[in-house]
Amino acid sequence: MADLDDYEGDPSRDRLSALLTDQLEELARAIHSPDQLARARAASRLVTLDVDPELALPALHHRRAMVREVAAEAIGYSSKQLSPTVIDALLSAIDDPKPFVAAAAIRTLGRRQVALAHAQITACLDDSEPPIVAAAITALAHLGDHTLTVTLPDFLNSQHLIIRIAAAEAAGILRSVNAVPDLLRLLEDCIDAWHERQQHIPSRAASVAMQALARLQARAAIPLLVEIACYVVGLRTLAVRTLIQLQAIEAAPALLPLLNEKGRHLLNEVIRFFHVTGYRAAAPELRAFLERAVVRHRPLIKKVLNILVEWQDREALPIIINLATNDQSAEIRAYAAQCAALLQTQSASPVSSFNNGIVPETVLSETYNERIRQRRQRLTGLTIGQIVNGTVLRVLRYGAVIELGGIEGFVHVGEIDWRWIGDVRHALHPGQEIQAVITGIDEQRLRANLSIRRVHPDPWLAVAQQLSAGMQVQGIVAGITDFGIFIELLPGVQGLAHISQIPPDQQPLKQAFSLGRRVQTTILSIDHKRRRIALSLYTKLQQKTVQR
Repeated sequence: MADLDDYEGDPSRDRLSALLTDQLEELARAIHSPDQLARARAASRLVTLDVDPELALPALHHRRAMVREVAAEAIGYSSKQLSPTVIDALLSAIDDPKPFVAAAAIRTLGRRQVALAHAQITACLDDSEPPIVAAAITALAHLGDHTLTVTLPDFLNSQHLIIRIAAAEAAGILRSVNAVPDLLRLLEDCIDAWHERQQHIPSRAASVAMQALARLQARAAIPLLVEIACYVVGLRTLAVRTLIQLQAIEAAPALLPLLNEKGRHLLNEVIRFFHVTGYRAAAPELRAFLERAVVRHRPLIKKVLNILVEWQDREALPIIINLATNDQSAEIRAYAAQCAALLQTQSASPVSSFNNGIVPETVLSETYNERIRQRRQRLTGLTIGQIVNGTVLRVLRYGAVIELGGIEGFVHVGEIDWRWIGDVRHALHPGQEIQAVITGIDEQRLRANLSIRRVHPDPWLAVAQQLSAGMQVQGIVAGITDFGIFIELLPGVQGLAHISQIPPDQQPLKQAFSLGRRVQTTILSIDHKRRRIALSLYTKLQQKTVQR
């Protein structure tokens, strides 16, 4: 999606407005896409777009209803003040023939707390269209209309799920304690749906109901939340998170078995629950978790180590020393060593207070201390800018761990090649011999930061001499994303043809283009400071038409 900041200072507001309308039209297509991931990304983008409401006005009158809907929603998330003209347009949109457009306008008027719209929104509570009624309920809650609490029980028991969800959200916003029994009933209906047909859980309804119950500090919900946390797959993490907000220590014994689960998000919340509630009876289970934890659980391992040190659980000391000595991860070895040092000295300071990374060597075994000394000695022999040879040990999506003869190095995905690389696993493999430049030394983790690409000359040095804005050049497709394609113009130099600069096609980009394909492109601009080249696949004639 084009960045409006690139057009700052453009005197033509019509041009800016047209550009924004194109963006909103693109978002509307993605939001209504059958691809769930595309819908999620578009919704996230919509929230952060921060449009100028005045520029979005033409989109509110677009011939396509889904564009009008997205424009109304986008204005609701804008940080800029609404002018009387924009407010009038939103009020008019309440009468849009498409219910989902009217609902979007109502939500925005409520979210932006436009008091002028109160009477018109209140009238929408009697509308025959459920989406409009649901939008009116949440809008009035945002407007602080506490008279709504009288009718919330009726809405919470509506035959339309969308209205029940809106009423649950409103109950949380208005802190309507009287709604708790109906919120519990909604949550029970969600569990019943899970039991009856496991492929369909009204997760949105359950999520909103739990959030409302947490806001209302409804401790009556604790037994139901424990049931969800233990049995209802898909809602377990959210249920534990709600129990944390309720400080429900009475649920702790029932949650202990969840430490044997494999899902990282669920494990993270369960561990956080025991920490927040101070349930020290969980210490044996946390020690057992450390003994069976695997490398992929590194953040969780550190969290558990932190808790055990805070609780001064000296029974964990042998396990922690074993981690400090034998764990595969240098990061975990160093962190466990710090924890062992604190427990050995019976210090109650939290692990997060470490600043210098120095580990008292008397705590650990002689073998471990010797390895630490050797690593430090090897590290002192390295200097920034030095070229070293190494072997790839582990490859992750965002980087790779390199063995440098007794110590480890790490190279980030952005330092692999001058070309764009989306996943390091496509560029390196374990056992591969590489040459790299040392860019930094991490004394706490006892490792070196590396760059493979800096071994070779910077290809951008040739850009100023060989490329300029307005040139038509041939390039090779080097990467395909949802927002455009990367095209290699010179060895190691790539530009981006944003989707707005690619002639529309019925097929998605990943089907319309293939890696290695040679394409003709026009250079729109070159940003030497940010090392970015903007490209267009339109022909000169098409480009003139687009710019009008």
